[in-house]
Amino acid sequence: MCIISQKYLIMAKQEAGFLGGFSGRLGPAVGYMWNGKWCLRSYRRDVANPRTEAQVAHREMFKQEVQLAARLRWAVNTALRNAARDEGMTSYNLFVKLNQHAFSLCDNRLQVDYSTLRLSVGRVAPVEPGTAEWSADNVLSIGFGRGSGRGLDYVYLYIYVPTLGSGFLSSPVYRHDKRITLSLPDEYAGHEAHLYLMAQSADGSWSETAYAGCIRFDETIDNEDTEPSDGQQHNGSATGAATAVEADRRPTAAADTGPGRPG
Repeated sequence: MCIISQKYLIMAKQEAGFLGGFSGRLGPAVGYMWNGKWCLRSYRRDVANPRTEAQVAHREMFKQEVQLAARLRWAVNTALRNAARDEGMTSYNLFVKLNQHAFSLCDNRLQVDYSTLRLSVGRVAPVEPGTAEWSADNVLSIGFGRGSGRGLDYVYLYIYVPTLGSGFLSSPVYRHDKRITLSLPDEYAGHEAHLYLMAQSADGSWSETAYAGCIRFDETIDNEDTEPSDGQQHNGSATGAATAVEADRRPTAAADTGPGRPG
């Protein structure tokens, strides 16, 4: 039976008549049977908002992970959108779920292993990244191999600069083009960028993310009269860096030979 008092809404089942025991919660007591006898214990209310040190750290880490996903939104909202819909969650939450291995918290700051981030998931053959090269006129070029993928797959380059919190997704090229070339904003000079290649098939399926390393843009072009000192290109190597604030900025393609962006 259900007994209702003015102070409590009780859900308890009465046993053995009016004077018998009961099971379930009745006000501040909980009835239960133990070794064939009816017993009572006090009701222990769970803490509604626990704030142990570990729980506070977990919440802070999750908050900063979602903030990172927002800074990476050019890739996250594009390459994870379909997979997130299938999982019944947002693209940001799927990003956090996929990348727990890459996150840690130190002195209340999120530490990220950028070389292991997953910005896309799927069964399309991944891209085989080549060496990234940057020229002193702020043009970034990276080659890639076709691997086992189809030549008409789309290939995207995602660039993220942690110290600026700035990232962008390139326009696609075909996999058989084997190279993406972009003109970069001048403010990227002096900063390191992490490079990621992702492939998409014509039916909208994606590959796993291929990390293409970290490249540092070491020279600044102040004006059109400035000439590079040696005319050489600079190769990148993998490193790590801290996150910062988002700054939306997209580059223009220096050589756009690929398809238009698929819907």
